[in-house]
Amino acid sequence: MTAVSAPDRRIAHDDPVLRYRGAVSLERGAGWTAPWRLPYREAALYLPEGGTGRAALPSGVRVTFRTDSPFLHCRYQADPPPRLNGPAERARLDVVCAGRAPVTVDLRETGEDAEFRVDGLPGTMGTVALWLPYYHRFRLRSLTVAGDAAVRREDEDGRPRWVHYGSSVSQGRGAASPSRAWAALVARRAGWDLTSLALGAACCLQPMTARLMRDLPADLLTMCVGVNVQSLGSHNRDSLLAALVGFVRTVREGHPDTPFAVMSSIVAPERERVPGPSGLTMRECRAQVRRAVELLRAHGDEHLHYLDGLEVFGPGCTRLMLEPEGTDRLHPAPGGHPVLASRFLAVLRRGGCVPAAERRSPAPAAAGAPAAPPARGLITAVPSRTVGAPRGAPVVGTDGPRSTEHEKRGERT
Repeated sequence: MTAVSAPDRRIAHDDPVLRYRGAVSLERGAGWTAPWRLPYREAALYLPEGGTGRAALPSGVRVTFRTDSPFLHCRYQADPPPRLNGPAERARLDVVCAGRAPVTVDLRETGEDAEFRVDGLPGTMGTVALWLPYYHRFRLRSLTVAGDAAVRREDEDGRPRWVHYGSSVSQGRGAASPSRAWAALVARRAGWDLTSLALGAACCLQPMTARLMRDLPADLLTMCVGVNVQSLGSHNRDSLLAALVGFVRTVREGHPDTPFAVMSSIVAPERERVPGPSGLTMRECRAQVRRAVELLRAHGDEHLHYLDGLEVFGPGCTRLMLEPEGTDRLHPAPGGHPVLASRFLAVLRRGGCVPAAERRSPAPAAAGAPAAPPARGLITAVPSRTVGAPRGAPVVGTDGPRSTEHEKRGERT
């Protein structure tokens, strides 16, 4: 008698077995779930100038579950990317199983129903993570696994929670695929649970974003600030200092002692000495970011650290940038993201700006990682000078109308 295999098992987009790690809120529609990295019902409060759709680009978001299925089938919708200056971004998704290299899938970015299948999964019980595209809105319709496979909710809640804020450099612009963006690489290597608040052309120290960082659970806080301030002219020299001090102090209302690293911008060759709309050059932005950290440390914030972006990804890395020479070079290329990740993680660890659990049991540096930059890139102590209650978990929405808004203006960084 021939054995009859069980029919394949379908997992709905809203099945409780699925987790949307890294999402701040979930928008539910007719047969789909779309993760957002802001509370989607209030997105206009975070970005009142427009372009709220960028918060629906799921950079760093992972759909996770546990299974022993040897294959995975996915039904989805992916939208075209926002209008960008420079090289185009392709819609890609990574399927990551522990101990294996990511499987990268090219997605159809038409906004219509599409599907893909990945064979050759381990076939033993383990966590499967779908790293969603970092520059394309994505709606999950369903997943399908083998009919006789076990399916469980992933419950790896003991990992340190890392919240990062930044621009398109941190969102993943130029990465080979979602799990190979520099922040994703740091999270994977360190074993940290990433929530990315990086929004291209929107890292201007908005007070609502500070409130969100304050209210999110976090064991490590980091931010990379400066390039959007310089390019968009959102602050001049004095207001940048005041805005950054206020931003950090707001976050500290919910995380008074959490390790917090503030990094200035990586190298931007064409902007280093050229004033932006508010008169600031990139060099002046870095000086003001450093001054803000010094000021806060002088007023007692001993868990706040400054990272010099040029020590992490500086002039010696221009050959690893996405944009060709002679254009406005701002982002790491696919080969630059691993370098930025390795150096960023090494500098954090060297300065002790890591989750408390890791300080008690230091993790070794990743094998084969590029050498860390000099320790001078991290402020761990500032001479004393005279210069001028944890909140709840993030809001998760479960319904609401589908948003069709996309970027209406060019992405500058």
